[in-house]
Amino acid sequence: MMILTEYTVGRRVRMALTGMCLLSATVPAAGQETRPAASTTLSLPAGPLEGALLALARQAGLKLVYRTEITAGKTTGGVNGPLSPAGALAAILSGTGISYHFTDAKTVTLDAGAAASGDGADAGDATVLAPIQLRATTAKPSDQPYETAGSSSYISAEQIERFRGSTAGDVFKNTPGVISANNHNGGAVNVNIRGLQGQNRVRVAIDGTQQTTTTWRGYAGVDDRTYIDPDLIGGVTVSKGPSGGAAGAGVDGGVVGIRTINAKDIVEEGKEYGGRVRIGAQDNTTSQVTVNSIVQQTEPADFFDFKNGNGSFALATVQDNFDFVVAGARRYRGNYFAGTKGATTYEFKGHEYPLSFTKPGEEVWNTSSASTSFLAKGTINIDDDQSLELGYVHYEAEYGEGMSSLLFLQDQTFRQAPFSNVKTDTFTSRYHYNPDDMVDLKVNAWMSIVDQMDMSTGLAYYLPPWVTPENTPPGDDPRYALTRTYGGDISNTSIFDTDYGQVTANYGVSYLFEDIDAKPYMSRTTATSIGVPMVPAVGTRSIASAFTTTEWEPTDWLKFDMGLRYDHYWLTDDGPASKVLVREKAGGRLNPSISATLEPIDGLQFYALYAEGVRPPTMRETMGNDGNVKPNPYLKPEVAKNWEVGINVSKDGLISDSDTARLKLSYFSNNYSNYISRVSANTVNIPTPPDMPNYSYSFDNLRKAHFAGIEISGSYDLGFLYAEGSLTYYTDYAFCRYAACSDVTEENDYASNHMPPEILKWLTVGTRLLDDKLSAGVRITHAGKRLSPIDPGARQFTGMWAPYTTVDAFATYKITDNLTFDFQAENLTDRYYIDALDGWNPSPGRTFRATLTAKF
Repeated sequence: MMILTEYTVGRRVRMALTGMCLLSATVPAAGQETRPAASTTLSLPAGPLEGALLALARQAGLKLVYRTEITAGKTTGGVNGPLSPAGALAAILSGTGISYHFTDAKTVTLDAGAAASGDGADAGDATVLAPIQLRATTAKPSDQPYETAGSSSYISAEQIERFRGSTAGDVFKNTPGVISANNHNGGAVNVNIRGLQGQNRVRVAIDGTQQTTTTWRGYAGVDDRTYIDPDLIGGVTVSKGPSGGAAGAGVDGGVVGIRTINAKDIVEEGKEYGGRVRIGAQDNTTSQVTVNSIVQQTEPADFFDFKNGNGSFALATVQDNFDFVVAGARRYRGNYFAGTKGATTYEFKGHEYPLSFTKPGEEVWNTSSASTSFLAKGTINIDDDQSLELGYVHYEAEYGEGMSSLLFLQDQTFRQAPFSNVKTDTFTSRYHYNPDDMVDLKVNAWMSIVDQMDMSTGLAYYLPPWVTPENTPPGDDPRYALTRTYGGDISNTSIFDTDYGQVTANYGVSYLFEDIDAKPYMSRTTATSIGVPMVPAVGTRSIASAFTTTEWEPTDWLKFDMGLRYDHYWLTDDGPASKVLVREKAGGRLNPSISATLEPIDGLQFYALYAEGVRPPTMRETMGNDGNVKPNPYLKPEVAKNWEVGINVSKDGLISDSDTARLKLSYFSNNYSNYISRVSANTVNIPTPPDMPNYSYSFDNLRKAHFAGIEISGSYDLGFLYAEGSLTYYTDYAFCRYAACSDVTEENDYASNHMPPEILKWLTVGTRLLDDKLSAGVRITHAGKRLSPIDPGARQFTGMWAPYTTVDAFATYKITDNLTFDFQAENLTDRYYIDALDGWNPSPGRTFRATLTAKF
């Protein structure tokens, strides 16, 4: 059996191999290059020839076409140094009996003589392969957004390491249309995509699992929190809007896929074992945090106080039939200090109001975090066609958290609150079977457990004069919640070659079951007050989905994608019977999607996309919750109907032989019918439970919500100089409850704290020097004003920011091949500012970080 194998680096290529002749004549050991290629520094490992060829394909951006049997069992001495691709090929193929020839500047075909081919052909005979369609895939995930119809983004491990930031949510600062909200309050990732946030609108999936739990934030709304240590992230993909596949079930805002590190991220090519040890330190933080303090510190700890910093390790092996990695991380940061320069107020109706009660240069309370993480992941290669991956991730943290409605509403409540804490455990299993083009089967099963305590905080020790006695202890009430989520999915991909082009069909089913348990508590201003009884939502939520997507390429320059998914949901309330009007609720919807991609010139695409999605109401919205909300069993699911048009540019060799250029420009119009909004309880005509007659709020379906805008992202890499950047600009938005639409959110809706900046842009410019040993650069970020005006009735509950521009810098020096030093400066100009969607917490002032990474 003759097998054709292809390694591709660079953009997607479409190439038909209509025939190949294997001649019985003896061939030379090295072929001749048909086109000249520039020299570059290559490092190709000694050992198996297959590994050296893969490394060459990736480093030189080549497409290699050959049969796997001609390289089986062959080895090479490797090569290291400045060589052209042809020179490197000649070196690693020397003595193997394999020849090569360039069919174009980036495509190389490898051949062997009759004796080496294993086909038993006699001299003078020729064997002709049937026509074969080469299906190339992009080896660099960072290129995929520039080859996809619709908006998506990719965040590489290199980008994460370049700008580590203060929190895990800082990894999204380079991503157009995406913000991690409440980023410095709560120690978690809480993603906002194009104005949608909370209540399961956006799914953050770690290795395909769901860890997200909804946390009530008082008047500031709700957070969908996900916990992960940045040192355990191998890469992040972001899909905006309704998405296909298992992760897209029941969400209408988008899907964030976080891949944890695997063995191949740690072990270098050509080796069987590897490891990574990383240590880091930072300044601009306190050395200790004093609970219930009402006096903010102004002197930061020393840079190397061995109290503020991080450390991690990873050990891995890659064998012929299995690979395995084990990793751990520990990090601690005290409360940080705000910057010293910049606006401290915002204007509303002719009056100036403070952005925060934290003044420039002061300690920012409730921003500390101490976390410990552990990961174990292994893959068993059962045979050439089958593999099984098993994984486990543990995370635990103790962190500061400020309840917006109590800590920042008035100065008398402002203090360092007791810590909140969380523990998460995630278990994954992934089976993959791919014997041929018709069967690419994936079977996944997973479970996540989230055990959290969020502190509900009341007044400070020093109370207003009308409250006695003067030193009454504050009312700190812990909120306990335990969420177990189970999920699984089965999918298959089949590829058909037809007379009318290639057809790729992906189809499958998924199921998710969420079991939510919580304890009642009292919300009170002081330890001696009676307070208000709070009964959190307790029960189960299930979502089942059947989905299919089909890609059809009738020509090399035209492609269609069509999708169809059906999502069905069930809600069951297990809380006190007297507090609800309904015990169960269910529903479902069929959601279509379609896109077309036109590529008139290689590397230039025009696309158009239409997609629908559904977001079922949550238990919090339907059955009531601890937020003084009247149940509404008549809520309808939220439905997205989004369309987008755009241009992709992906070009190698634009100016020089080795440069790369990427650009994505898109216009989106996202429309949400039956948008679920929190409203005043007296505006919803539903019965009130007899023992709770004084509800303040309820949830209701708005007729429509709308967001439209432009996104631009791109990069240019000249080798010694490179630039990356993006821009998000919202051109229109609206909230329509009745017949008329408004540019102001509903007075009581959580969306008042979910509205992004009207414009958000960033630019990174960097250089590589000293034979790529040194990489350095700066990032400039600008956020404009809040997209919508403040609702007059919600001013004091709405977190605000003034438009700001910040500058960050980085430098990475490769001391040896195995030792790297990283240095970063966050907020280099020491600006005092509130990050967009970050409530009332000023962001960190000028902060320096140093990290040393050793690989072996």
